Amino acid sequence: MMTPDKNFKMWKSTKTQMSLMKGSKEDKNHFKKMMIDAQLCFESAKRAALKSKDTGGDSKGRSRGAVAPE
Repeated sequence: MMTPDKNFKMWKSTKTQMSLMKGSKEDKNHFKKMMIDAQLCFESAKRAALKSKDTGGDSKGRSRGAVAPE
């Protein structure tokens, strides 16, 4: 689990979902923690993808996944 720093901003859509959510306070807190963790994981994966794209290598613009035969 990752922890947010002081500059963390929760997405507006998540705030809207939380305000409309029914249930106990514990349920809302659990949902909030899950959404914060999901957002942090998304942002770190996005940074990792950009970093790997910047380093490049000899892939010539192709992804490291399945590549169509030439």
